[in-house]
Amino acid sequence: MADYSALYADQDTMTDHWWWRPSWHVGTRFYAWHITQEDQAGVHDLAQRYREAVPTFHTLDPVPDEWLHMTMQGVGHVEDINIAALDYVTVRVAERLRSLAPITTSYRRAHISSEALILPPDDPAAFMEVRRAIRAGITDALGECPEPEAGFRPHVSVAYSNAETDAAPLRTALDRAEPTTPSSATYRQVALIRMHRDRRMYEWDTIRAVPLGS
Repeated sequence: MADYSALYADQDTMTDHWWWRPSWHVGTRFYAWHITQEDQAGVHDLAQRYREAVPTFHTLDPVPDEWLHMTMQGVGHVEDINIAALDYVTVRVAERLRSLAPITTSYRRAHISSEALILPPDDPAAFMEVRRAIRAGITDALGECPEPEAGFRPHVSVAYSNAETDAAPLRTALDRAEPTTPSSATYRQVALIRMHRDRRMYEWDTIRAVPLGS
């Protein structure tokens, strides 16, 4: 198995995740592909374990079970993509994902990124393959795919940072909560969502769920 330790190396400090990216503001709606976690009891239990480990850290915004997700690939702003184009994207992505099998993975150790506490899967390469298939489907439909392919780091965020802070006390608290056995999850689909972040949280409606495999 490849060594992904550098990909998930802890950061010494955390910064505010909620700064407004270019073309984002209150009211922005955005289409994206995510792997949502609504049916993953093991992920919920692990996320709750870590949320309970950091309740006094007011620089963190914990993510409720309802909004736990793995970001895969953006498509574009709602006003820039008409329904016919979105439907075609969905069809072509579904064709690409048909050749991939469902993924069974596990999570254990929470890591500290610059803007979030994250749970990396034990086999990031499987999710990278799914993302490549999604990007290929978007390119099939639209002629190009937004966002760079490089730099993707599969993870589920447990809490987002809302201010600059020293990460060392967080690391201590997370280490105390680390479980002795991993939590498992099996993913059989990827969701096309319409999302926003108006309330300092990623919230969405699911447009369509596309299966992994035929």
